[in-house]
Amino acid sequence: MKKLIILFISIAALSCGNNTEEYHINKGSITLAADESIKPIIQAEVEAYKAHYPEVEIITIYLPEQQAVRLMMQDSAEVIAITRELTPDEQRYFTSRKIPYEPAKMALDAVTLIVNKNSTINELSLEELKDILIAQESPTKIVFDNNSSSNLVYIKNLFQIENINTENIFAANGTLDAINYVQSHSNAIGVIGNNWISDEDNENSKKIRDEIKVLSIKDIKNNLVLPTLENIKQRKYPLERKIFLHTSQIRWGVGKGFVRFSCSQIGQLVVEKMGLMPYYIIPKTYILDKSKI
Repeated sequence: MKKLIILFISIAALSCGNNTEEYHINKGSITLAADESIKPIIQAEVEAYKAHYPEVEIITIYLPEQQAVRLMMQDSAEVIAITRELTPDEQRYFTSRKIPYEPAKMALDAVTLIVNKNSTINELSLEELKDILIAQESPTKIVFDNNSSSNLVYIKNLFQIENINTENIFAANGTLDAINYVQSHSNAIGVIGNNWISDEDNENSKKIRDEIKVLSIKDIKNNLVLPTLENIKQRKYPLERKIFLHTSQIRWGVGKGFVRFSCSQIGQLVVEKMGLMPYYIIPKTYILDKSKI
């Protein structure tokens, strides 16, 4: 019997080979590719995960959304963070490898419009935004974070327009470059992910907010709505978008562990701390101790 037990343990060890780390959520290394427009919230989730699991290494790459998807299709990233579900064509990557396609909704973010501090524009309707994009000539430039921006895709899908007048838009080299362009051009409207300015306790977020002006958006009743946490929670802000996590890992490892962590209580508290709407509402319990200290 003792020999059989030893033999069983040996076979089990051999079957794991050199990849035993992929079965652990608290050790090992993965590559995470994320849409650059959601960099702050993804960075916050990565830092929280590594604080809980110090032996984990998460190599983060921030780039346009479609390039992040491509990295996963090329087996160069175990996890991607983007602002949409995968298309039917992209999902074939999962079906061809017999991997369940289980997109994880992590948070509700917003597409935020910003202008120069000295700009005379304070609010904008969706129709006015659409008119600028398709106008033959416009004195106003719409600035996106890059030429294949997820924000641009979002706006095009929202208005169901295929042909935007490229003379009226400017593609920056990332979100910070878009913000810098707005700061130096009074006729520009920047389109950024709200998570870049939503964390009220973060010095970088506060610095950006101090240097630009956030536009109110008119809803269908002509109410002016800012992308505040309360308005996002109440689904009042017209330009909301979801943040999705996708992983190609089949077995439990750092990839699946990170996705589960981000959508569980601690990860959702990180989302709320960042000033975004957690996708999963975590019940909070308060205990009031009236005893003397």
